[in-house]
Amino acid sequence: MLQQGQPGKALALLQRAAEKDSASMEVHYNMGVAHTHLKEYAKSIAAFERAVELAPENPDAHFALGIALGVEHRQRDAAKHFARAAALAPDRAEYHFRLGEARQALGEVEEAVAAFAAAIRVDSTHVDAHFLRAGLLASSNRPEEAEQGYRRAIELDSRRADVLWELGQVYMQQGQYPQAAEVLRSALELEPRNTHALYLLSQVYLLSGQPDERAEALSTFQRLSAAQRHFKQGALYAERGATDEARQALREALELDPDHSKAQQKLAQLDKER
Repeated sequence: MLQQGQPGKALALLQRAAEKDSASMEVHYNMGVAHTHLKEYAKSIAAFERAVELAPENPDAHFALGIALGVEHRQRDAAKHFARAAALAPDRAEYHFRLGEARQALGEVEEAVAAFAAAIRVDSTHVDAHFLRAGLLASSNRPEEAEQGYRRAIELDSRRADVLWELGQVYMQQGQYPQAAEVLRSALELEPRNTHALYLLSQVYLLSGQPDERAEALSTFQRLSAAQRHFKQGALYAERGATDEARQALREALELDPDHSKAQQKLAQLDKER
């Protein structure tokens, strides 16, 4: 039932099974999975906690409990169970990676860096582990190490615009403006409407003494930022039922950015509802 996407029916069967065998780790674990699918996270935590009580050496039970606790923003408790899962199964990169995410959310930078590094040791192709570790290194004023991490992430996935523009920031930190401009332009080839990358590029041109290029990048940034503001205003008007105001705001967004697909779709939806 769970595999067929019927968590409600699965849960009913699992509850009957738990009545007959309350000491089955597998039953409580799968009850936790069913509750998770139903977005009943408090109940899923209780089920996974029972599974951990019954099988304290089972890494999957600790990991699943960590995931559920994280959804409920209980990062301290989640980190404890991710750490236990990683200790029980040190060859599972995802356990170390999730521990790194929890440590990062808690502001424990060095511990997070270490957890992401452990994930990378297990799986050198884990793009997000390289990416998040590099971000922490950059924020810790370690740009050379961060650069290596970002470059490795790009080697693994050249279509990650977020990696490229963060690498651009690291190059800016180091005063390497030609390299920064190159990777930021690459990021914009992947995401032409990425206003963050556009603003960074305008700053690179400013710092490297290219006023014409800076003016063009800044103008594009301002135009697309204004279009996005109009789009958000239009979406807000639509939610409130102010359809005329919503259409006007969406048209203004499209005047500034004719290829804004979300504005096009929202306006078409409003026109259809007339």
